[in-house]
Amino acid sequence: MIADQAPRDREGRMKRLEGKNAVITGAASGVGRAASLLFAREGAAVACVDVDAEMGAETAAMIRAEGGDAVFIEADLADPASIEDMARACMAWRGVIHVLFNNAGIAERAAFEDIALEDWNRQIAVNLTAPFLCSQKLLPALKAAGGAAIVHHGSIDGVLGNPTLVAYSASKGGLQPLTHVMGFWLARHGIRVNCINSGALRESKQGIPVRLNRDNRAGQPMSDAQRRATPMDRPGFVEEAADVALYLASDESSYVNGSVITLDGGRTGLTPGTF
Repeated sequence: MIADQAPRDREGRMKRLEGKNAVITGAASGVGRAASLLFAREGAAVACVDVDAEMGAETAAMIRAEGGDAVFIEADLADPASIEDMARACMAWRGVIHVLFNNAGIAERAAFEDIALEDWNRQIAVNLTAPFLCSQKLLPALKAAGGAAIVHHGSIDGVLGNPTLVAYSASKGGLQPLTHVMGFWLARHGIRVNCINSGALRESKQGIPVRLNRDNRAGQPMSDAQRRATPMDRPGFVEEAADVALYLASDESSYVNGSVITLDGGRTGLTPGTF
């Protein structure tokens, strides 16, 4: 398709994901919902994956209400069998997948000595094992694209360690080397793999619900200490993470592979205690 005939949005811009199929996990709220809406507005057909059937289906319905193409697929990413079912459903929906956004994540606050093994295992399963398994099980459809992108959603807590989010920090810490090695192994198939390490994403410009915990409690507001440590003096918006995911999913990042982009308002670029 030549540029003059390429589909455009209402502002006349060419849509960056036109004709592509995307799978987004954790699509019921937060960054996942923001990315689902954004990818659809940029022309993608979107499979919205989440364990929350009501809100996940709502995301897909919101896309369809805007004239987009979306389907909801329920999956518990802590369960490998459920991931297999999800992958089969996605590949039945579309035989070719161009974008996989491994966005789903959960966090439970606890002191080290108080962490229950069940909570530890579930956070490792959802935050680290699921991105590996989702990528592996969807690999046939990603290979079939002849050029695809996988985006992981990590955290700065996986780089520095958050004392109140022990299991979360450990699980997100594994995503960075996983991104590097997947970028090596999958480049031969034309698949790029990258990661977003985000800081405090506590707000939405569009009123999208922002949740971290599996019992649907809202994430805690940005603390005074976090704000002081962030040069931009504010939390991030979930839409800002969706924008970075769109960049990594699109051809605009065609030579970006095995990389980690930090989205934290400048927080981790400074030595703690020096200001």
